[in-house]
Amino acid sequence: MSGELKIAVETQSFRITPTSPIEIAEAIKYAGAKSNGAFAVIEHDEPRAFIVIDLDGSLLVHGISNEEAATMIAEKILLQIGLSESGLTVERGDLLASFSLGRAVLMGHAADRFSEAEHDLRLDALRIQADRHKCTIILFSNGRGIVMGISSRRVAEMAVEYWLSRLQEEGALA
Repeated sequence: MSGELKIAVETQSFRITPTSPIEIAEAIKYAGAKSNGAFAVIEHDEPRAFIVIDLDGSLLVHGISNEEAATMIAEKILLQIGLSESGLTVERGDLLASFSLGRAVLMGHAADRFSEAEHDLRLDALRIQADRHKCTIILFSNGRGIVMGISSRRVAEMAVEYWLSRLQEEGALA
């Protein structure tokens, strides 16, 4: 079934904790951060990412899907501030994956057949609460969709494959 699917990780968040916490004032002074007092924000250009320096002195890197790139961005910021980049702890957060089933979805039919699925009229999409895989799938009538609230590409693939087979079994694909 996975030969039909095209799944891509669009973005993932990473929490990177240095051995010495980052002071917001230092991030503003040396790394060009902007702050509202509670946290600081840095917009990184190459590669494009959005970094939040949290009250605990850790970095939240958003808008990038590669752990190595996120770590390199954090190391660069730490060096700009004058902190050591060694001994970083990296935690993976949720990812956002996109996919295409390659087939159209009969929205009303699918929403009627599955209690886990509802037709979200604001998005004009099928919102599937995929509890088995602990994620949410947003599926548009053209067969394109996204998987949210998941931390692994493989689990995203399994969730989409599972729902593809259920939709096929119920005749909800054109």
